[in-house]
Amino acid sequence: MRRAFVGAAVASLVVCGGLAAVAVPGAGPEQAPAVTGTASRQEPSAGAGAVAGAGASATDAAPIAGSAFNPTDLAWLQLAAPMTEQALQLTELVASRAASPDLRELAAAVTAADGAELTRLHALLVRAGADQARPHEGHDMPGMTTATEYAAAERESGAAFDRLVSTYLREYLEQSVRLADSENAAGRDRATRELAADVRLSRGAELARLAP
Repeated sequence: MRRAFVGAAVASLVVCGGLAAVAVPGAGPEQAPAVTGTASRQEPSAGAGAVAGAGASATDAAPIAGSAFNPTDLAWLQLAAPMTEQALQLTELVASRAASPDLRELAAAVTAADGAELTRLHALLVRAGADQARPHEGHDMPGMTTATEYAAAERESGAAFDRLVSTYLREYLEQSVRLADSENAAGRDRATRELAADVRLSRGAELARLAP
């Protein structure tokens, strides 16, 4: 069971127990398949009122005074950036250790696409004035590859390595899709929502390539 960081901003993003049905502009089912599985690690309930419905209109979340960003925008950026950073560390390991050519190809695709998205995430954090804040540093959360998990992957080889890393990548991709959907539903900043839509498409396509 992962220990989730619970705060007002994060709670507005995360939907416990399932994926919100959110329409992403330009993203039909054929472009980005919905997540049908459930991540193996569920977030614990934070109590009544802690989790806001992700189907809310983007205008429902009040903007931060003097900023184009609302709390949902900031929460998503501050979650998505470290999740992506850790996943990219994992894909570097895949490049040298994976037995499956398909897994190596997927890792290369993640490195390219998600690496480019990480650059955009960092730029938005700078624009929001939140580039120095890392509220989730060291947290054990769904979709994040922890140092312990990375070390476990380093100890494995062959098919066992592929199975373990595929599990970690699936959690990362599924959670990325969930959070991107929530940002598109309740975020305010246009560029942040556009990036979330792109993340939804790319991570959905990567998830579709991941062997069951």
